[in-house]
Amino acid sequence: MAPTTEKLVEELEADIIFGRLRPHQELVEDALMARFGAKRHAVRAAIQELIARSIVVKPRSKSARVKDFTETEVDELYRMRALLQREAVNTMPLPAEPAALNKLKEVHVRYVAAASVGADQRLIHKLNDEFHSAIFELCRNQTLSKAIAFYTEASNPIRSYGITDKQWLNRAISEHAAMIGAIERQDRQALAELVVDHMHPSLKRWQAVRAGA
Repeated sequence: MAPTTEKLVEELEADIIFGRLRPHQELVEDALMARFGAKRHAVRAAIQELIARSIVVKPRSKSARVKDFTETEVDELYRMRALLQREAVNTMPLPAEPAALNKLKEVHVRYVAAASVGADQRLIHKLNDEFHSAIFELCRNQTLSKAIAFYTEASNPIRSYGITDKQWLNRAISEHAAMIGAIERQDRQALAELVVDHMHPSLKRWQAVRAGA
């Protein structure tokens, strides 16, 4: 059975996020059709979706290719993420609803379990995103939550650096637990600092890799 557009997007995004498709690498329709056994319309739709997610670009008169982020673009992207995430925390009703807090804790348990057994990097990435989504949904502002999700997705190729590194995982687990603790204590200031500081390790790793390229 030919894969759906959604499946193609999932596979290609994972290739980009985890470095199997590198910046500037072309997404050739015929090659993708042969690789996935997909129809041309599905491949084209998948590429359009990746362009919409800001991780693929389509220069005029050229084929689509993996986006290469400049340092300025990354700086702007992370500044926007920090601004939106702080706003979510500042407007978040506290104390949090017990059901929503329990959902957050449940995702954290699954994330810790996946990290402890060295699960597939895509699962770890997925659970990490679920955890962050569950936190920002606590602000009860769907427009704000969607904006955070959009910029988080756009930064995936940067966020993925070191995602399965043991030291990175241990720090992420510790910071996730600290976020839960801050929510339980209703410590808004600590939570705002945590959700922003949590972005820095992967960003610094991306900058270091780029500097050495």
